[in-house]
Amino acid sequence: MSSIRRGKDSPQVDAVSSRNAIGRILGAALTLITKRGDAHVTMAQIAKAARVSRQAVYLHFADRAELMVALARHLDDTLGLPAEIERLTAQPTGAQMLRGQVSLQARRNPALWAVARAVEEVRRTDAAAERAWQDRLANRLAGCRAIVARLQVEGNLRPGLDPSGAADLLWTITSLRMWEDLVLERGWSAQKYQEHITRLLLEALTCASRNPDSLAEPRIEATLRGV
Repeated sequence: MSSIRRGKDSPQVDAVSSRNAIGRILGAALTLITKRGDAHVTMAQIAKAARVSRQAVYLHFADRAELMVALARHLDDTLGLPAEIERLTAQPTGAQMLRGQVSLQARRNPALWAVARAVEEVRRTDAAAERAWQDRLANRLAGCRAIVARLQVEGNLRPGLDPSGAADLLWTITSLRMWEDLVLERGWSAQKYQEHITRLLLEALTCASRNPDSLAEPRIEATLRGV
């Protein structure tokens, strides 16, 4: 692999792609976006932080939109979200699945927010990014429908509430934008967000009003973390 140096204190810049280039690029993009807290990071800045040439970045990612979509998937894997979702679906009741859904948002959204906003920004001008964004929304809606279906099977869905509408409510109330408004804009703590949103959803979607004891918080955090 050939390389060049630009000045005594300049980092080494790879002239060609290497086996770990993709990981370095994604890692650099994640660090920059997380540090800045927004999506305003250029391909040149990412290349510099990853110590690769801009040509190497474009060799692996056709444009910024493709890189941001790949970054979102990389972050999911880094945070262990697929495994957490599996543990969530394995909860013994629909109410505990609902609690776990809110817990997941409270714990993971701080790390996901900046990257999600980066993808949302590029999706408005890129068809591939838009498809990836819609796929993520659809997957989350499917998860909400699974929770509501469990509540319905257990006879714990609030009487008179349409399952489709209940899933839509769960999907909206646990959205990233709702979390952003309450936590980032209104200054709620993670604990306050989790407690209030959980109680709101249990009262709105389940038979909790007929059984106040069901509002008591069970100890499911360790289960969701897999410990």
